[in-house]
Amino acid sequence: MKKLLLISLLLLLNGCLYSFEEECFRPLIQVGSSACHKNKGDIFPSIARFQKGESIGKTDAKQRWKDAVDCGSKYGDEDLIYINDNNLYSIFHSCMVKKGYKRFHPAECGYQNPKWDKGVCN
Repeated sequence: MKKLLLISLLLLLNGCLYSFEEECFRPLIQVGSSACHKNKGDIFPSIARFQKGESIGKTDAKQRWKDAVDCGSKYGDEDLIYINDNNLYSIFHSCMVKKGYKRFHPAECGYQNPKWDKGVCN
């Protein structure tokens, strides 16, 4: 009987609760971070984090691609893999800044899900 009670208690402690306030699943016992495990959607691709200063959140994507290619990127390489693989990021970044772009970090952009989008990246 004691073993059954112990096993039941251990199973309960490994469970999760749903937090309606934060709309996520939260473990019953948390170690370290208290972050919820939410499915917020995909993060914005690297190229979308470059925004023109006067049109943050509404940057013209076609013009951004023209500028990105002019700065050394390959058209369609949304995550700038070519730039990173060839150690060209600092040159690319400097060129984009000279063209009037500001780079935002993923946390500043939010997620592509409209509910979690911060309106900064597009």
